[in-house]
Parts: sequence; C-alpha cells; structure tokens
Amino acid sequence: MANDETKTVLDDSIVAAVRLMLDKLADHDVAEVYEATSGQGPIADLTAEAMRARNIDL
Repeated sequence: MANDETKTVLDDSIVAAVRLMLDKLADHDVAEVYEATSGQGPIADLTAEAMRARNIDL
C-alpha cells in the first residue's frame, strides 16, 4: 500500500493511452472515472484535465 509520500508517475505512452480512452468515453463515464480515483493520483489528474476541456461538472 502506498503512503502519502509515494508518487506515481506515468510514462508518455501510458498518458497517451489514458487520454485516448477518456476521449472515447461519454461525459458521465469520465466523471465516474474521476470519482473512482477519489480525485487523487495521475489518472485523476488526467481525468480532471479532460473534464475541464469538455466542461464536465460532477
């Protein structure tokens, strides 16, 4: 289990893949991904970026 000092970093190919998947999801599904991550971590950061770009509110 990770502690508060642990930081996960995604490489460029994984970031590109996550962005591609988020682009293919419907707005409510993107919001669900954000909620599933509890708004924390690199996937949540990418999801928040997608939500801002698409004007998605929780």
